[in-house]
Amino acid sequence: MNISIACLKFKKGGGSERYVLDIINGFYQQNIKCNVYSTYFDSQLAEYNKINPLKANLSFIPKKLRLPFLSNFIKKHKQSDEIILSMTHTYNDITICGGQHKGYLRAINKKPTLVDRFKIANEQKCFNTARLIIAHSNLMKDELVELYNLDPKKIKVIYPPVDTERFHTISDSERDKLRKKLGFLENEIIYLFPSTGHYRKGFQELKQFFEKTDLPIKLVVVGSPVEETKNIRYLGYRDDMPELYRAADFTIMASIYEPFGLVGIESILSGTPIIFSKNMACLETLNDDLNLSFIKNDKFSLENVIAQSIKYKESNKHRILDPYKILNYNPTLTNHIHKLKESIISLANNNQ
Repeated sequence: MNISIACLKFKKGGGSERYVLDIINGFYQQNIKCNVYSTYFDSQLAEYNKINPLKANLSFIPKKLRLPFLSNFIKKHKQSDEIILSMTHTYNDITICGGQHKGYLRAINKKPTLVDRFKIANEQKCFNTARLIIAHSNLMKDELVELYNLDPKKIKVIYPPVDTERFHTISDSERDKLRKKLGFLENEIIYLFPSTGHYRKGFQELKQFFEKTDLPIKLVVVGSPVEETKNIRYLGYRDDMPELYRAADFTIMASIYEPFGLVGIESILSGTPIIFSKNMACLETLNDDLNLSFIKNDKFSLENVIAQSIKYKESNKHRILDPYKILNYNPTLTNHIHKLKESIISLANNNQ
């Protein structure tokens, strides 16, 4: 099976960059070495030895204009038996869509600039020419149909994978040790906010609530810097996210726009319930979210859900003992690769 992946940069990072490395590892575990089309390769990554790199040298092209040139490079080098998966709106057979620009602009109530229009036009071309679009949520599928006028039959929903070996539950005694190690007090209720984009993740809305309340609660921020104030603590950039999820009582987020929200699944797998605004797409994967979701920009809704979470904590009913009973999909990488392979094989057979 000749599988190729297109991405703008092959490197360690968040979002789509992490997803690319995940699926490369997943395919490699099944003895499939993918070709990768990209403008940049970090050859120090372990995954670099698991791919066939095909570099497009576009250093002379302005960054905002590189995707069409990468598309031309892919077209020029594509073999007849290749199935190309694109994570970055380039020429492809299968577009894997974890986000798109029209939905984001609508969520933040912003009119498109000239650069936005160029980006949207490139996305539209990518979606129109793709033979299949894989959306990471039903919310994303609905937006693609509504905003890009796409045939829903062309779109398949496959939820993204999570590293289930890293994110898992632990015993109460181990968790107590983690909380002491991180300096969390026994009488504190910890609400974890992991983010490197505080505006989009809704930090200001949460900040206003936590600064004013006299409840024994702490908003613990991990990622981009914030000023520590009453009930707000900053832990910096961290590599120990599984430990932080397990030590926290809740993970909280109020995103303006969230086409999925992998943070929510990571937290649940770690045994920690989430308090998310209702517009976050990962909520659609839950059979039971403990009713801890709220209406964004509605302070009474947020107050009510915080009060409810405190009751869960005080009655010791807030921990998730069996995360897989809450999730309505299998989040393992193996399952995700299986579903991707099914789609790839189906397209390959249609080529014959």
